[in-house]
Amino acid sequence: MTDTVLEVRNLKVAFPCPGGVIRAVEGIDLTTKKGECVALVGESGCGKSVTAFSIMKLLRTPPSVSRIDKLQLDGQDLSHLTERDMERIRGKEMAMIFQDAMTALNPVMTVGKQIDEVYRRHGKLGKREARRQTVRALELVGVPEAKSRAKSFPHELSGGMRQRVLIALAFACMPKLIIADEPTTSLDVTIQAQVLDVLKVMQQEHDVSALLITHDLSVVANMADTVYVMYSGKIVERAPMRELFTAPQHPYSLGLLASVPKLSDEKQSFVQIPDTVPHPMHKPSGCYFHPRCSSSSDRCERHMPRLEVGANDRQIRCWHPLHQERET
Repeated sequence: MTDTVLEVRNLKVAFPCPGGVIRAVEGIDLTTKKGECVALVGESGCGKSVTAFSIMKLLRTPPSVSRIDKLQLDGQDLSHLTERDMERIRGKEMAMIFQDAMTALNPVMTVGKQIDEVYRRHGKLGKREARRQTVRALELVGVPEAKSRAKSFPHELSGGMRQRVLIALAFACMPKLIIADEPTTSLDVTIQAQVLDVLKVMQQEHDVSALLITHDLSVVANMADTVYVMYSGKIVERAPMRELFTAPQHPYSLGLLASVPKLSDEKQSFVQIPDTVPHPMHKPSGCYFHPRCSSSSDRCERHMPRLEVGANDRQIRCWHPLHQERET
C-alpha cells in the first residue's frame, strides 16, 4: 500500500495558434501524499492554472493538446477516462476550488441548491437529506445562519461568503484531493486570512490532500508542506516549505522570496525580479530564466539544465544552484 494520492508524470500541454504553438506546460512531475498540502507557486503566466485544469481534465481538446505518461488518483489511472467517467469522479474523489466564486457559481441557482446537487448526484440522497447535509456543510465552513443563507443567490452574498460556499462545495463528499486555484485572489487581506483558516482546518481535520495553486508566498508559508516552484511551464525547484524559505537553491525561488517586504526590515527594501515571464510562444534558448538571472552564464544561455534530485529529496533545475541560508 502507498500513501500517494496524486501522481502526475510528464504532463505537457500546448495550444496551437496561427502564429505558432503556446507551450504552457512542459513535462512536469508532481506528487501529493495523503493529508499533505502541496503548493505550486510562480508568477502569472507560468502554467500553474493550466496544470490544475489538466489534472481535473477540464481542458477542451481542441484548442489544447495534452500528453501525460501517468495521471493517478489514489492508484486509479485517470489518463484514459472518458468525460462521463470523470463526471463521476469530480466532486466525489477530487474537487476544485476556483479563484473567482462569482463565475464558478451558477448565478440563477441558490447556493444551497448547488450544494444539494453534489449530495444528490454522488451521495444518492433525497431532497430533504441533501438539504440537511448542505446546511451542515455551510456551518462547517463558518457560514452564519446557514439554513437561510442556503436560500441565497450568489450575488446576494459577500465575496468571503461566496468563497466559503465554494469550499463547502469542494468538501461536500470529502474527496481524496482538493485543488485550490488561487482561492483568495479576489478577497481583501482580512477575509483572505479567514478563508485560508477555514480551508486549512477542513483539509487537516479530514486528512484530505490538497494542491494549492498560488503566487502568494504568505499563503504558502501558512498552509504548505511541500512546494513546487514553476517557471515558464517547467518545475525549477521542489523542496519542503521550511527548507525552501530558509535556503532556496534556484535564483528564481530566491527572487520570489526577496520580493516580499518584511516587517523587520527598517529600510523597507524591495527587490524586484527584472523583466517578465517570457511569452509562452517565444521562449529563450537554454534555461528560460537566464535573461532575468544575475548568475547566468554562457552555459545557461545554450543548454536547459535537468531537474536534479538532491539531499532530502529536493529537486533543482539550475547550472548554478544557491547554497545560502536566509532569515525566516
